Amino acid sequence: MKFKEPLLKNLYNYRYLFIVFIWREFTIRYRQSVLGVLWAVLQPLSMMILFTFIFSVVLKYKVSGYPHVLFFYAGILPWTFFSSSINSSISSLVNHRNLITKIYFPREILPLSGVAVAFVDFCIAFTIYLLLMFLFRITFTPRFFWFFPLLLILIVFIVSLSLMFSALNVYYRDVKLLSGFLLQLWFFATPVFYSVDKVSMKWKLILFLNPLTFIVENMRRVTLEGRGIVLWQLAFELVVVSLFYVICSRIFARLERKMADVI
Repeated sequence: MKFKEPLLKNLYNYRYLFIVFIWREFTIRYRQSVLGVLWAVLQPLSMMILFTFIFSVVLKYKVSGYPHVLFFYAGILPWTFFSSSINSSISSLVNHRNLITKIYFPREILPLSGVAVAFVDFCIAFTIYLLLMFLFRITFTPRFFWFFPLLLILIVFIVSLSLMFSALNVYYRDVKLLSGFLLQLWFFATPVFYSVDKVSMKWKLILFLNPLTFIVENMRRVTLEGRGIVLWQLAFELVVVSLFYVICSRIFARLERKMADVI
């Protein structure tokens, strides 16, 4: 039995093709768009403004000691990266059925090119976050750099789901329909517009079954509050997400074998 090459090795061996697909996805997304890459900023900004209006004007409820603008944007930033990646990767294999049935190349390049474009959008939106922190005079501390290990865990989790969902969608087209409903539920199970500090312990334990809860909550804490991360929690999250990646990559490898015949 021949084992599939590791993901990073495949991406390196086919790096030029991977870059071509990333550029193709990027140009398709913003082709004939007046605002272009500004859409990467408008989506999180519009959600931030909406939440700020609801909680500040309508409900008049203070969710944290920090300005609502910063609090909501800090949660929306990773969530937008997550949801945009999943939405763009699910149909990536089906949309390229003609290529898959004609030539061989690592199939994971297709869903991961969508994730890469979403990451570019994330980087653009992240610069706005830094600007907001500067405007609101948030003190930068060395703990801010914990943001990047958290980002790495988020990327691994996104890649895992993108591989699994895109492969399953080839065999079961219901996955695409289910993903919209699933992302809606996932949004409310993730502390985007609330903090787990204000949730009872019973529900807090349930919420932390969602890996995004740990990631989003701690991204907000290390950047806005200057707090560190509990190392054992970080290690546990890393192990869980890594195991999940192994499972998802094996599912993808198994389903890939007959993908050209089914698609």
